[in-house]
Amino acid sequence: MTVDIPSHAPREQQTISLSPSNLEAFEAFREWTVEGTGLTAAARVTDSDGRIALVKNRWSDGWIVPGGAVEPGEAPADAAPREVLEETGLEATIDDPLFVIDQTYVCETADGETRLSAQFLVFDARADGSIPAVEQLGVERGEIRAARWFETLPSNLHEDDLFRPYLRE
Repeated sequence: MTVDIPSHAPREQQTISLSPSNLEAFEAFREWTVEGTGLTAAARVTDSDGRIALVKNRWSDGWIVPGGAVEPGEAPADAAPREVLEETGLEATIDDPLFVIDQTYVCETADGETRLSAQFLVFDARADGSIPAVEQLGVERGEIRAARWFETLPSNLHEDDLFRPYLRE
């Protein structure tokens, strides 16, 4: 899937090494990048008080912007508000892309090294309201472990070095 990302959107590079013992996860990424879109749409959601909405999901090491896989045939700008609603219960208005992370997933196998490419696109967004109890969030039970508004960015931000510079307003 070719995605038209505005040239003004800053780009970062990220290499994610997956252990050969975690071949199941690598195969899931392969399916997503080869048969799916290989694209994640997420959003930096802020409210009228300047707070930012973040989530902890089952795969993140800390707090992260709400977002998820872009479905085949779906535009990233449509996927982002859908994912925000699923993960926070907030109806977000999506604006321009803030940045994109060009991701390379690497796995050493008996056959050699395998690489897969993906993109993580983060939009700017606005929403107001309260975030419901975590039991009401996510598509699958347990997908979202926590969701809340923050006055300032927390210290335990997932992939802090990549995200923090772009999440400040």
